[in-house]
Amino acid sequence: MKNNMLLLCLILKKLTAGYFMRLSIFFSFLLPAHLCAAAVYSQSAKVRIQSNGNTSLAALITEIEKQTDYLFIYNEDDVNLQQRVKVTSGKEGVQHLLDEALAQTNIAYAVSDKYISLKSKGGDKLRENLQRDDRPVKGKILDSKGQPIIGASVRVQGTTTGVSSDANGYYIIQASKGQTLLFSYLGFKPVTAIVPASLSLDIVMEENVKGLDEVVVVGMGTQRRASVIGSISTVRVADLKTASRSLTNSLAGRMAGIVAVQRSGEPGYDNANFWIRGISTFGSNRSPLILVDGVERAMENLDPEEIESVSILKDASATAVYGVRAANGVVLITTRKGRASETPDIGLKAEYGISKLTRMPKLLGGVDYMTLYNEAAGKQVYSQERIEKTAEGADPYLYPDVNWFDQIFKDNSNNGIVSLNVRGGGQVARYFVAGSAFQESGNFRDNPQNAYKSNINLDRYNFRTNVDVSLTKSTIVEIELGGYLIDSHYPGTGTNDLFGKAYVANPINIPLRYPMGLNEDGSTHYVWAGTASNTTENPAERLMGSGFVTEYRSQLLGQTRLTQDIGKLVPALNGLKANVAFSFDAYNQTQTRRQKKDSYYLANGRDPETGDLELVQTYIGNEYLDYGRSLWSNRAIELKTQLNYDRAFGEHRVGSMVMYYQRDYRDGNADNAVLSLPFRKQGIAFRGTYSYRDRYFAEFNLGYNGSENFPKNQRFGLFPAGAIGYLISSEGFWKDHKIADIINMLKLKGSLGLVGAEALPRINNQDQRYGYLSIVGGGLGGYRFGDGTWYGGTGENQYGVVNLSWEKGLKSNIGIQAEFFKGAASLEVDYFHEKRSDILVQRNSLPAIVGINQAPFANLGKMRNQGIDGTLELNHQFGKVNTRLYGNATFTKNKILEQDEPDWKYTYQNRTGQKLDQQFGLIALGYFKDQAEIDNSPNQTFGTVRPGDVRYQDINGDGVIDAYDEVPIGYSGIPELIYGFGFQVGFKGFDVGMFFRGQDRVSYMLRDEGFVPFQEGGDRGNLFVQALDRWTEDNPRQDAFYPRLSIGNSNNNFRSSTKWLYDGSFLRLADVEVGYNFPKRFVKPLSMKGLRIYFHGSNMALFSKFKMWDPELGKSRGDSYPLQRKMNVGLRVDF
Repeated sequence: MKNNMLLLCLILKKLTAGYFMRLSIFFSFLLPAHLCAAAVYSQSAKVRIQSNGNTSLAALITEIEKQTDYLFIYNEDDVNLQQRVKVTSGKEGVQHLLDEALAQTNIAYAVSDKYISLKSKGGDKLRENLQRDDRPVKGKILDSKGQPIIGASVRVQGTTTGVSSDANGYYIIQASKGQTLLFSYLGFKPVTAIVPASLSLDIVMEENVKGLDEVVVVGMGTQRRASVIGSISTVRVADLKTASRSLTNSLAGRMAGIVAVQRSGEPGYDNANFWIRGISTFGSNRSPLILVDGVERAMENLDPEEIESVSILKDASATAVYGVRAANGVVLITTRKGRASETPDIGLKAEYGISKLTRMPKLLGGVDYMTLYNEAAGKQVYSQERIEKTAEGADPYLYPDVNWFDQIFKDNSNNGIVSLNVRGGGQVARYFVAGSAFQESGNFRDNPQNAYKSNINLDRYNFRTNVDVSLTKSTIVEIELGGYLIDSHYPGTGTNDLFGKAYVANPINIPLRYPMGLNEDGSTHYVWAGTASNTTENPAERLMGSGFVTEYRSQLLGQTRLTQDIGKLVPALNGLKANVAFSFDAYNQTQTRRQKKDSYYLANGRDPETGDLELVQTYIGNEYLDYGRSLWSNRAIELKTQLNYDRAFGEHRVGSMVMYYQRDYRDGNADNAVLSLPFRKQGIAFRGTYSYRDRYFAEFNLGYNGSENFPKNQRFGLFPAGAIGYLISSEGFWKDHKIADIINMLKLKGSLGLVGAEALPRINNQDQRYGYLSIVGGGLGGYRFGDGTWYGGTGENQYGVVNLSWEKGLKSNIGIQAEFFKGAASLEVDYFHEKRSDILVQRNSLPAIVGINQAPFANLGKMRNQGIDGTLELNHQFGKVNTRLYGNATFTKNKILEQDEPDWKYTYQNRTGQKLDQQFGLIALGYFKDQAEIDNSPNQTFGTVRPGDVRYQDINGDGVIDAYDEVPIGYSGIPELIYGFGFQVGFKGFDVGMFFRGQDRVSYMLRDEGFVPFQEGGDRGNLFVQALDRWTEDNPRQDAFYPRLSIGNSNNNFRSSTKWLYDGSFLRLADVEVGYNFPKRFVKPLSMKGLRIYFHGSNMALFSKFKMWDPELGKSRGDSYPLQRKMNVGLRVDF
């Protein structure tokens, strides 16, 4: 055996020499050295003893196990390890040492392979073991990371037999089949296991980490919870496992500091917009940095089953190590990794249910439409006969009454999720493998006559493989590979366009379609109804007759990380680790468009003899589907190298981190040469931490980053941040006081730091680059000379600014963190303040006579953002009832201090000094009661007004109502207050939970066609049912929703004003779950670790002052796909 191992060593050394470039050098030393180590042990192994003649038996055993591969087996109650034995100094064989040492004792030994058993000569314990037929039980004890646990206690239950694991985690103990072994070790959860027939039992012990020793994910690493003094929020991953496709939607209301709004429920395009602690800049980049496993990536298509933890970094101290990328905060997502386990952990989840639309706008019926049209026109445009026949519904083809939303949308659709993951490993390798399939359909209708579907359908397939390999005891390689494929199908007409068509088409002009002959199978053949107008198309045809669009989106995410624990190689450097990581991401999207428009027909009446409809073709459509295609792609590669140090010196603990980072991103779909150049980022980060007695904490962070947008002398920026913390509850006076029974943990913390941003303002919805360079192009245009020949011009399209520099933000944070009644309640509250300066803007104060094509960039913006966020959680058990109450809230308020804005004629109209995107408008005072009131009012400049029209306040007192009377009204379209709260109750396996979320201090403005009655005149335009609540001469109510109706756009009545400003606040029952966990005694015989069945509902109820549609959509006329209400039943099985 030994010769074979040596031969293998030589072969491996030969094979690895000169191959695989740099990696071969590493492995050629690593693998042969590891394998050859096992071949040096034999029964003739010698041990060097340095002794004065006698030593303890325990010390002798330790030296033999340390210098050889032998393991000792003994019963501590049978063998006295503290007795002194005689040994001779020098280098001797193991057998000679034992013979000499045990000669004067009553201890006998026996050697079997690499095991040496000790026992008392003729002892009772030996006879007891023989009577029980005890035999050696062998195994290894590991932690969840696959590292051996040294010195773990192993005991046979009900006896005094016990041993400890050796330096490699191995143990061997005398026991018999069926007995129970107890494994314990300080800081780990105890484990019990029954001795199997094989007498081989490997154990994995989990750390018993609680309270302040819990590990929290921070920037570029982890820290103990006690030492975290930056502002960081976390969320329970279980709370994110909802039926939503996009992970961004699951974050709303779940974490203090997150401000999130979902503007659409359309499958595939339902991502929430979110910000961390609101918005601190009016520059281009307002979004947080999202990192998945430390790499800049999108998060919306991650499967929650893949996720280990989610954290957000909010203050400068927490984000500084990411430099300019993190000026708006950071979202850290860590995917699940493998862990050592005795058997693989298998998780299966299956969920299926129905989807319904939440609050939809309600359209007016045909009879009411015609009645109101006549009223608005002041004459009978629609005859009473037509109104009556429409009401009777006797001939729906000649007197139609169509609710176009009913014809476009159906009540129910379906959705489902299936996921499977396997997690396990051992000392050498740990793995996590996951795959999932997600499906959801929209609520559009299909045409059974079509060979294609009109409804939305989305299928997403996720996969992930994370593998950690321990090359040596100090070297780990991590390989992460993940990705997704989305296969989606949409109607040929976009969702917002379909809403627009439904708002334009009134209910009485045309029916849905007409019968026209027979199909080959004898069924009635139908054709689409429609006019020759291009502005009032048939909304149902635009859904079902416009063809379809398919999209394929795929992304591949990969990362390899090599970590070296230098401290294990050089004991003097204990606590020092190094790692290098390389990642690559590739994204591709293909959109295929198969579109057309069907023919339209219009009925002029019925044949008086046959009664058949007399149809006229008003539009000649396409018989075949057109073809179009678009492609998008991008790729990114990142390289990071990092040194981490963490070590305790008595009551002092110091830590540091140094990191180098670079990223290269390329857009495969760039519109011009400038945008096609690689987007590159580079930076260095440093962090130093110190704590004394786990009571006083200090942290210093530094980011040094470069940007392509600034000239060489301004290209790199230095951004420092610092934080201090005081864990007052660790003080002796606190622990000894009765207050410690109430407040068992109290921490005070504060931070101050500088952050930076580099993004230039977007122009025409396009990114801008190299702001310090002048870019020459067409300039101000060309000219026609002589005979009219056109000559193109040449000039600066962009004027470079040589002193352009970083946008800077000074952030401060003060916080308190507390736990009450031994962790039954916890509270965390932070106050934050940020002042941005040198915000990158386009010059607004330059007059047109300057004669430039594009206003240059400048560092002229200033803005302030401040607020408070907090989290509260209560946990208590009432007998067998477990309860959890939790909630969080975030309040933010910003103000523009400077933005290169010239003063308006009346400075109260300046946007400077207001919140970002502040609504402006007139102040409505109600409706004019009569002509006398109009005559006694200021001069109205928005057209001729009549009784029932909106009356406005004359702000400046000039006797004229005009645009100069517009003032700040309401709030902006971004909520200042976001909150969420919920509860969970469990009893004997049953549990129920509810989660609510809401927003407040947010306003939206009502406007545009569809909302404004009869805005375009003629037969164009639909009405909401709220149009019935209007001012009339017979009912001149001041609280009527709509003013006096009129035909055409009213310049006066529908101006931006407090009349049309609606409150966007709401409270939503976001999630409901009711479930049952089967007792382990029932599932264990089925080889299951756990079995759960449940019902989960999302978006189950909405409470808001505004009733027309879901206010979260933030729309002026409700033309957005509503959020979906999902009601699913599910099954979760753990093996």
